[in-house]
Amino acid sequence: MRLSRAKVNFLSRQIIDALQAHPSVQLFRDPNSVRLAIVEIMQEELRRDDYIDRKARQKIASQKRDIPEGGREWEILYRQYYREEFDRHRPVRG
Repeated sequence: MRLSRAKVNFLSRQIIDALQAHPSVQLFRDPNSVRLAIVEIMQEELRRDDYIDRKARQKIASQKRDIPEGGREWEILYRQYYREEFDRHRPVRG
């Protein structure tokens, strides 16, 4: 999924506003530092999603016969390959 820098910044501000408005949430860093961390996480996830999308499309393109994008077979293969790549590249957070 493609999101512009402006959209990522907008969403990160919305998240910070929601966190600050919640009575049981306390930020232990200044809101802009937290917002910048949110931006970095979002960008990392978007890069990972783009990579997985490219890998799934490459697998479909490497089939012996042409499978036109948008068709039922293409959609099924895309979901299958996307899930395989997603599982292979799942981030480990602790």
